[in-house]
Amino acid sequence: MLESRDKHLPGEEADDIFTVSELSDAIRQSLESEFPHVRVMGEITNFTAHSSGHFYLTLRDETSRLGVVVFSRNTGNVDFAPENGMTAVASGRISHYGGGGRTQLIAVSLRRAGEGELELSKRRLLARLMEEGLTDPGIKKDLPMYPEKIAVITSPEGAAIKDIRRTLGRRWPLAETVLLHAAVQGEAAGSSIVDAFGRLAERAGVDVVSLARGGGSAEDLWTFNTEAVARAVADCRFPVVTGIGHEIDTTVCDYVSDVSTATPTAAAEVASPDSADVRRVVGVLVEKIASLCSVDARQRLERVEFIMRSSAFPAIEHALDRSRLELGDRFERLVEWRSTVAESGRSRVVDLGDRLRAMIIGAMRRSESAVAGLSERLAALSPAGGVETRRERLEMLVNTARMMTESNSSSVRSELYGKLRALKSLGPREVLGRGYTYCTGDDGSKIIGSVDELEEGGRITVNFYDGDAGCLVESRRKDTQWRRRLRSKTQ
Repeated sequence: MLESRDKHLPGEEADDIFTVSELSDAIRQSLESEFPHVRVMGEITNFTAHSSGHFYLTLRDETSRLGVVVFSRNTGNVDFAPENGMTAVASGRISHYGGGGRTQLIAVSLRRAGEGELELSKRRLLARLMEEGLTDPGIKKDLPMYPEKIAVITSPEGAAIKDIRRTLGRRWPLAETVLLHAAVQGEAAGSSIVDAFGRLAERAGVDVVSLARGGGSAEDLWTFNTEAVARAVADCRFPVVTGIGHEIDTTVCDYVSDVSTATPTAAAEVASPDSADVRRVVGVLVEKIASLCSVDARQRLERVEFIMRSSAFPAIEHALDRSRLELGDRFERLVEWRSTVAESGRSRVVDLGDRLRAMIIGAMRRSESAVAGLSERLAALSPAGGVETRRERLEMLVNTARMMTESNSSSVRSELYGKLRALKSLGPREVLGRGYTYCTGDDGSKIIGSVDELEEGGRITVNFYDGDAGCLVESRRKDTQWRRRLRSKTQ
């Protein structure tokens, strides 16, 4: 075998070659770590109830098959009689058996097909809640170490509340147990549990909440797989501990709660500390505190006795006396210095007052002289005389400009009136007033400029200075007598 491991292809390492057992064991470990708990639905075939108590069967669908084994210790979780052709859901872990080279499901429970459909619905809801982050460990609330008030949501007639009260009375009797009645089975269970969480939100002082129910079938526990109940658990402002069903049952509420346990009793244990443990811890702490206090007190007493026996107190008294003498001497010196400073300051203030008065008087006299000199210079530079001369000259210029403007305006006005009269005489109305006319078509839209534009029998309009006349063309002549005379004159 060793020789075969040393014989490998070029480019391969001897460590890349596995034995069948090594590879089979690696496959088993990989599958068991990757699929520690799965649920598989399929049709039952090859079912065998072995004399050892184990169940062997195969689950198949349209294309594949998977071997399943239910060991005798778990056959009690199968609540129906399996038969070939039934559709069932098996829950367990995937493993690989190297001896037969088989991959199979080691099942801990087997349920009928109806439960398989519910399981698929449950899985879809859980996937949606996981996408929303409601199962994220980072949002889970911590449980208090020493709760004073524990709220329990369950049926008042069920065994769960009895187990919880018995467990809390044994472990942590200091806590107050508050029961919020809720139906935990049937059609009204979902709304009843949601209503209980709504009533819980109005309470104050609750430290932890336990949502509990005893064991039952998948249908009995289905209320805890509904979206409304799961969201009520996730939205609760208090830490929630779930204890639902048996150890093999896991509901959606278990995933979204802060802590999930297998049974109501386990939920009570998780929600409360053990008073015996607490008393034991408190006893140990009290002993430690007493020991520390005793040692500390003894050490302090030894220090006091040492100080009392030492020469520290006479030295302290001597130092205090010396300090008192120094303080008295410094106080007397301070009083003398204050008197000296006050007298010196008074003399300096009087001297400064005299000097300030003399400086102000001198400044005032200098200011009066400067003002007088400036007044004389200002009088010499007064613009009153120059202003009068310039005013007379300005009035003369204004009169001259007015006369020139009036003269130019009169000549321009005369010239303008002449041009207006000439322009008016050339206007169309003035020409018509001198006896001229012009012809247009019958509708007046086109001016007729040539006899060639006329038609005998047609109608025209003759326009005068003060109106027009409609005319009928009886005949037309190309050349008239006045045009001939005009040509003869020009020739």
